[in-house]
Amino acid sequence: MFTPTLPAATGPVAAKLLATFRGHTGAVCALAFSPDRCLLASAAADGSARVWDVASSKPGERACVRKPDGFRAVAFGPTGRTVALGSASAGTVWLYDVTDKEPKELMALRGGKGYVSAVAFAPDGKTVAGAGEDFTLRVWEPVPVFRGEPRALLLGHTRPVSAVAFAPDGLTVATAALDSTARLWTMSRIRSSQRAVLPHPAEVTGAAFTPDGKQLVTAARDGTARLWDATAIKPAVKLEVPTQGALALLAPDAETLVGTGAGPRALNWSLRTGKPVREWELAGGAATCAALTADGRYCARGTADGTIEVFRVAEKRA
Repeated sequence: MFTPTLPAATGPVAAKLLATFRGHTGAVCALAFSPDRCLLASAAADGSARVWDVASSKPGERACVRKPDGFRAVAFGPTGRTVALGSASAGTVWLYDVTDKEPKELMALRGGKGYVSAVAFAPDGKTVAGAGEDFTLRVWEPVPVFRGEPRALLLGHTRPVSAVAFAPDGLTVATAALDSTARLWTMSRIRSSQRAVLPHPAEVTGAAFTPDGKQLVTAARDGTARLWDATAIKPAVKLEVPTQGALALLAPDAETLVGTGAGPRALNWSLRTGKPVREWELAGGAATCAALTADGRYCARGTADGTIEVFRVAEKRA
């Protein structure tokens, strides 16, 4: 295992601020970009979820949804037309069609208890996973005759789940939790089950698969991101990099990890060499949550006062 450090001579580069969104009146709890990076969805403590038009010549609010229970998690489906919103108290995940400016509620995915802090769509969009305060990973298959109950309930975590991610093949799900573990789960129509437990020295806040599905990146509150061999029977850490307590992380290709934390930095690392590529300075105060686009170029950060800012955190791709 290799643990790199930033060279002393390397200094941060000011990241370009592309957009600032205001509308929430409470702390921003969760953010997610659409796959084409044209839209940004947010959930906040004010009981609202909003969709923002990022790609427009005049970026701004596109849609707003409110529920008495409020929202704590958000994720886009693979087409960018559907958004999943995790409840802040009722254990429910709501699906909305956000194609138009008036969001259409499609269905409610039920079965959970307490807040839902993590939601994710399978790559084919046919399956939704969610987890949170009740320590349980639930998997739903919202088909036309769907009645709202989960297809699978997976137990193992002993504290709330903070992140959920599907592997590219849709057959494996990773969870990160405040019990200082990440876990890999095998998905099956017959019987889904836990495959591996990945221990960490601190609460785990993020998880993302590399595009080939062979590696998993996790982020923990010890300020370190770890790269794991997700194909091994007993996954081991291949690489550790400092990320300032990552709130969001992503391996946009087989080469690069982009991490950002509560602090004013975003870091680009080479997963091949374990060396830093670029360090970006993000203007503004501490973030409450963050999200990255699928290509790793843009970062959105939410704050305690409800403000959302979008930065460019990668060089222009060829």
